[in-house]
Amino acid sequence: MENTDIRALVQFSILDGLYWAFFAAYAGYITAHFLNCGLSSAALSLALAVFMAFSFAGSFFWGSVCDRKKTNRKVFLGEFTAALIAGLLIYQLAYFNVMIAAFLYPLFGFLVSPLGSNLDAWMLRSFHHDGAVYGKARSIGSAGYAVAMLICGQIIARAGYKMLPLMTLVFAIPVLLLAGVIRETPYENHLAAGEKADMKQLFKVGPYILLLVILFLTGLAMAPINNLKIVLIQSTGGDVSILGIDQFLGVMVQAAAIFFSGNLRTIKPKLRLFLMSVLVLATMFCTALAWSPLLIIAGTMLSNLSYGIMLPTQREITEDYVPSALITTAHSLADAMFGSFSGVIALLYSGFVMDTFGAKSVAVLGGVIMIVPILIALIALLKRNNNQ
Repeated sequence: MENTDIRALVQFSILDGLYWAFFAAYAGYITAHFLNCGLSSAALSLALAVFMAFSFAGSFFWGSVCDRKKTNRKVFLGEFTAALIAGLLIYQLAYFNVMIAAFLYPLFGFLVSPLGSNLDAWMLRSFHHDGAVYGKARSIGSAGYAVAMLICGQIIARAGYKMLPLMTLVFAIPVLLLAGVIRETPYENHLAAGEKADMKQLFKVGPYILLLVILFLTGLAMAPINNLKIVLIQSTGGDVSILGIDQFLGVMVQAAAIFFSGNLRTIKPKLRLFLMSVLVLATMFCTALAWSPLLIIAGTMLSNLSYGIMLPTQREITEDYVPSALITTAHSLADAMFGSFSGVIALLYSGFVMDTFGAKSVAVLGGVIMIVPILIALIALLKRNNNQ
């Protein structure tokens, strides 16, 4: 690896670690802050559904802005600054009127949710689309998230949610400083003169569509587990400090899987899609049977192992099959299908299901849902094998 490539790897590893630490410090605990201020589980579920809808819209908007302006860096800086300001205002407002704060929380989603996709597209272009190098840098992002969740959970348990703004700024300020000095590799453009990128092209790419379907169904099963984790932990006798431990252990497993993702390229992408779906089904079993926080944590570790396989795989499929002029939009859409579009649907009913049938009932429903992507991935894998 050349010196310039090593410098880029170090710079982006630090930036990604700090960004995901910022995300953990704020987004990881703001919903628990809402509950602490008196918001009900049902109201939180509805607020998160709207948050996901705005996140989905933001993924389309900001991804297309990056591709149209041919820059990830400049868009990242402006978008991140706006997200930081909005997040801090929403936190403070929750003390005065938590319903209004929850109502405004989707604005934060519109701004912050596409940032991870933007940063990943920026990194991949800087690494000349080398998935193994990307995996090493992105694993530091997962590790940053894990460490921040652990530390912030302990701090909040001891000192209260008044520490949330300080913890957020500790990570946000260096993100802005570092993103401001990292150079950006020029956008590639394989379009003919006068030709414009058309989003309809995305829906003509077979492997990408298969990926979107599996991501959506997996996200549909996982959204209630991920977004209402504090409710599940509390139902087994845990508290916010357990949430920090849960996230730390889970995301450290994710980080290890992403770090070694370069070695996974010897495994066919469709087989990886099948394996990650089976791991999510195992997560549902652990959560549904949980009588203590330990089984919740075990499920979290399995789901993060699944995500550690899924993220590099979806990046690889997108980079290999999607036209370069739509690459940030495609990455953002794939992330949104798993993280926000599926969440919009899941969170509309998950609060009601939890209140009516108990917290762990969403895991039973998630297990039923996961049968479908497992079968889809298995059929796609068997068709490929039969054609060889």
